[in-house]
Amino acid sequence: MKKKKIEKLFYKSLDSAASPEEDELLQQELKSSEELRKTSRQINEIRQLVSNSAETSFKPFFEERLLTKLNSPSAIEGYFSNWANSLAVSFRQVALAAIIILAVLISFNLNAGNKYSIENLLGISHTNIESAFDPVDNLIGSLK
Repeated sequence: MKKKKIEKLFYKSLDSAASPEEDELLQQELKSSEELRKTSRQINEIRQLVSNSAETSFKPFFEERLLTKLNSPSAIEGYFSNWANSLAVSFRQVALAAIIILAVLISFNLNAGNKYSIENLLGISHTNIESAFDPVDNLIGSLK
């Protein structure tokens, strides 16, 4: 239990100033524990390496400039126009495929009948109500 408390105190001391009592307790533990001293050295070395290697790769006020560009009306308009253009291109391809399929179906239906009519165009056959509900007639009609 005490070891966990000391670890928490140690990590707290790395980020912020500890109270005098906590600092004294931590110093006593550092003197008595080789493992804690080793951990402290390793963390300090890592912190030193990170602070020495930190290079700024962005110009000053990068965040403000980025947010200004993102929130500008032209950026929003550009996004929606690109989206609309891609949707229009996709719709054109689907519409063209649908037109080709409809043309093939219409030509098939027109050539299947004897005469050119709306019924042949849509593939509708004349069926009276008796033959529609007569199972024998339906069976024979499907065999023809």
